[in-house]
Amino acid sequence: MQKNGFLKFIIVLILLAILGVACTIPFYFESPSIYYKTGIDKIMLRTGKILGIFAAMLIFFQLILIGRFSTLDKIWGLKKLFQYHKINGLTLLIIALIHPVLILGADHFVLFPFKIKYWPEFIGILLFIFLTLFVGVSHWQKKLGIDYKTWRILHKRIAPGIFFLMFVHIFNVSRTFESGIAFYALVAGAVIVIFLLTRKYLK
Repeated sequence: MQKNGFLKFIIVLILLAILGVACTIPFYFESPSIYYKTGIDKIMLRTGKILGIFAAMLIFFQLILIGRFSTLDKIWGLKKLFQYHKINGLTLLIIALIHPVLILGADHFVLFPFKIKYWPEFIGILLFIFLTLFVGVSHWQKKLGIDYKTWRILHKRIAPGIFFLMFVHIFNVSRTFESGIAFYALVAGAVIVIFLLTRKYLK
């Protein structure tokens, strides 16, 4: 029991450390859009960017929670991990909703026009719609009359699309990830996600 408690502490600490480091990116790798902001507008824009990264990391953690890693399964048990998976899903959806509100708030809620150059923002909207449907169906599967087998098939097929949209959105919506450490960190994250998804589907 003591060993399990220590391992839980270490794993949670590592995940929190990864999350904390990721959320410092908007401070150390500022995009040009923040240079022209001052006061509350700058705070809102930066907070919006941090929450965007926070939501992306929670999506990444979803893969870990249901990755069927023997160590995690033994320490927490499958039932607990799936509970955390559901809670994490709702949490990231709420954060994903607040993220664009703060970004738009920094521009006094002036909506971007329907032009091709804003395609990364539209990808973000599409991603949020998919996330909402994904989390909604997962939480109210039985009430919606969807059997477990159908839900699992949908889950498997939609999940890669969500990760794809997420990385396309992050890579293109801000110049923060154009080069340097932030770029390589995002590429590394994409490689890890591909590996985890492949591992999951092969199992």
